[in-house]
Amino acid sequence: MIEREKEIAALRTVLQDATQGRGGVAVVSGPVASGKTELLHTFAQCSADSGALVLSATASRAEQSMPFEVMAQLFQPVSQSEESRRWTSGLISPEMCGKALAESDGTAAEKSSAQVMQALWMILTNLAADRPVVIVVDDLQHVDELSRDCLLYLARRLRFSRALMVLTEQTGPQHRYQAFHADLLRQPHCKRIKLAPLSEDGVRELLRERVGEERAARLAPKAHELTGGNPLLVNAVLEDHLTGVADGSGDLLLGDAFGEAVLSCLHRGDPLLLEVTRAVAVLGGAGGTELISAVLDTSAETAAQHVQALNGIGVLSHWQFRHPAAARAVLDHVTVEERSRMHVRAATLLQQDGSPNETVARHLLAAGAPLPPWAVEVLRDAAEQALFGDQTTTAVAYLELASSICVDEQERGAIMALLTSIEWQLDPSTASRHLPRLISSVWQRQLDQQHAMTMLRYLLWHGRFDEAEETMYHLDRLPVQGDPVRAAEIEFLRMWLAYSYPPLAARFARPAAVERTVPVALSTSPQHQAANVLATILSGRVDDQLVAKAEQLLQSCQLRDSTLEPLTTVLTALVYADRIPLAAQWCDSLLGEASARRAPTWQAVLSSSRAEISLRQGDLPAAAEHARTALASVSQERWGPSIGSPLASQLLAATEMGDFGEAARVLAQPVPNSTYESRYGLYYLHARGHYYLATGRPHAALNDFQVCGDLMVKWSVDLPELVPWRLDVAEVHLRVNNRDQAVAHVEDQLARIPTTPSRTRGMALRLLAEAGDVDSRPRLLAEACDVLQTVGARLELAKALTDLSEVHNTTGELDRARMVARRASSMAKACHAEPLLERGSSRQVEQHFAGRPDVIEISGAGGTSTLSDAERRVATLAAQGYTNRQIARRLFITVSTVEQHLTRAYRKLNVNRRTDLPIDIEVMTVDSA
Repeated sequence: MIEREKEIAALRTVLQDATQGRGGVAVVSGPVASGKTELLHTFAQCSADSGALVLSATASRAEQSMPFEVMAQLFQPVSQSEESRRWTSGLISPEMCGKALAESDGTAAEKSSAQVMQALWMILTNLAADRPVVIVVDDLQHVDELSRDCLLYLARRLRFSRALMVLTEQTGPQHRYQAFHADLLRQPHCKRIKLAPLSEDGVRELLRERVGEERAARLAPKAHELTGGNPLLVNAVLEDHLTGVADGSGDLLLGDAFGEAVLSCLHRGDPLLLEVTRAVAVLGGAGGTELISAVLDTSAETAAQHVQALNGIGVLSHWQFRHPAAARAVLDHVTVEERSRMHVRAATLLQQDGSPNETVARHLLAAGAPLPPWAVEVLRDAAEQALFGDQTTTAVAYLELASSICVDEQERGAIMALLTSIEWQLDPSTASRHLPRLISSVWQRQLDQQHAMTMLRYLLWHGRFDEAEETMYHLDRLPVQGDPVRAAEIEFLRMWLAYSYPPLAARFARPAAVERTVPVALSTSPQHQAANVLATILSGRVDDQLVAKAEQLLQSCQLRDSTLEPLTTVLTALVYADRIPLAAQWCDSLLGEASARRAPTWQAVLSSSRAEISLRQGDLPAAAEHARTALASVSQERWGPSIGSPLASQLLAATEMGDFGEAARVLAQPVPNSTYESRYGLYYLHARGHYYLATGRPHAALNDFQVCGDLMVKWSVDLPELVPWRLDVAEVHLRVNNRDQAVAHVEDQLARIPTTPSRTRGMALRLLAEAGDVDSRPRLLAEACDVLQTVGARLELAKALTDLSEVHNTTGELDRARMVARRASSMAKACHAEPLLERGSSRQVEQHFAGRPDVIEISGAGGTSTLSDAERRVATLAAQGYTNRQIARRLFITVSTVEQHLTRAYRKLNVNRRTDLPIDIEVMTVDSA
């Protein structure tokens, strides 16, 4: 009886009045499960304890059709003798009354009822002569009609008697006995007592009795929020909590008890109350009164009244369930058929009302097939909107449903193509289940050109080259319909095939010549721009103009499924042009977008590109990590031919870091045969050859490099930026001391590339120095270092510097050798190139200077702290082995300025030459790339 003290006191007052001959009526009202019955029983017990005669009855919805049922409960037990009991039973027995009323006409029935009421009043008067009489009736809303009339008859006559009537009723929609209610409450001796839900303090008091003060204080706010103060629900929450339905923190979690309590509340109320609750659960709180009333085919006023009642019970808060557990409990007791019917009805009403397609589609999805014909268009539109918001899983669900109900084969093919495109972003193997049907659609010309090209890309991803070739045959015969954008797409497709799958491209029809002047729609197409970039790459013209084209596309094109290949193509163009930092910046941006849009396949493709970029940067750990990310984003068995790219990056990074165990593990992973029919196989052969070379198997390495070269020549993709296979072959010849062959291959490569600085040129100069005569080595290696430093190829620069330090050591220029070796060592450490650090000749240089520490004692006042920022930068680069001219170029200053800064730095540090400069001067970071 928490927070019910005032109500008990009020009832005791009317009992005291009745004892003194001032009878009355008390109507206790409140929401379902607010404690009315408990209050009534408590008061009945108090009345009995005070000496009053208590007549009690409980009404039931199931017994409403039985006449005088409640009166029989009240008066039959008080009959004093067998004869009196028989008389009373004959008077108000539901069975006998029902039969008598059925056999009487209206007038006779009314007369009989009046006689019964008069007789019962006489019985009550006789009982009250001896002691006060208290009539208690629970659930007034379920009382049968004749008993209700009789109660009203008695209530009118209680004012000057020693009798009291206490009735309980539920608040909420009560349409069946409004006249009775109005007549009863207007009686001057009738008192109304309203029960409110428990306050938060009341909930805390209820919990305190079970869990103690401290836990009650902590749990009460949440318990009150979940239940609205409904005592039954509060007790259910507590039961779930005490039976272990809680997490490790002890916070409240709701289980079976709460769900059962919610259903108990709903079943106690008006039958429509449960229907309204089901509608709210099915509709998710959307639509308001109008939608609920339309779905249930009732009035908006009635729906609003029942929602208000649900708020009073504590199940809802406004239009939402207070906790999902309540909605689940309700939905668990709605049949699938009924749910579907309600959702279809809601969708139809919303669609007719002009609601957004996304709102309508949610109900269509929940309803499932079958659906009305108009649902296909709504679901397709909603899927496109979901894609725009990166809700790919939702879009897939809409399209799957649309496909299942679509009867037009051409439209269904378009839906399946879009569905496959979305699923490919999430999981290529899932998307592959649609390929047989889509292949058939292409061959039957039921798909347009755009969807057919998309499907072709997926066949290539899975290495299904025979089906891809047949699809290309049909694709080439599909009408372009004069659409310049579609023309650009097929132009790019042909170029991309020539670059990525050359054997297949040779079987594809040659593209028509592209006019010099193209429509604006074509010139701004990402596919057209990417096709131009590819055409430039395939022609071997890697220059600033190519970089400008690539940047233009990256700046203007959004990442989508149809633009993934164009974007990765232009990233490759930046790599080939040795614009590695720019390529890394754009690739990281695209990777962030792919991650934000939760597209694992996009992440895999872009991570593979990022691994290749990191290799070119000389960041070997990052290359290995990006390759692992690519292989983790899409599992290995779901890759296809393009798996050769991330595996090659992972293998080459492990080899260069000297982690041959990891390299062997990568090499043990199976690679599909289709890989060697694509450019990804070229990457893999290149990486595997370097592993064989690093592990002492030059003949195996030479075979891989020569196979790679033969394929590149055969496929007309003999691009040194793609794979410098001639330099790879030359390196093998150097290992087996076949210098003439090495020189021939290097010179062949140099003859095929421009004289402008490039990574390939720097690598070729380094190998030419190693293969050529001793006298030319310093010059060639110095030029190689200059070139590699200019393009930022750190790993290759570290190799060239190591070679240069060995040359200086051989010629007796030990100070210069040590200075260059320190710079080479610093760069090799930055790249994590352990084999390069362990080169024997580097150790010999360091051994020559044993006892001369890298960090020397600085005797000048203030030491390095006295250097200006400019002096620190110059001194740091000088300590790392850079020449004055190289320092000037890097810092964009004159050679004279470099000399002046060095002179001041020597004086402040009290040293005489750059080889005495400490290698770890505390300076602002200078990027050695």
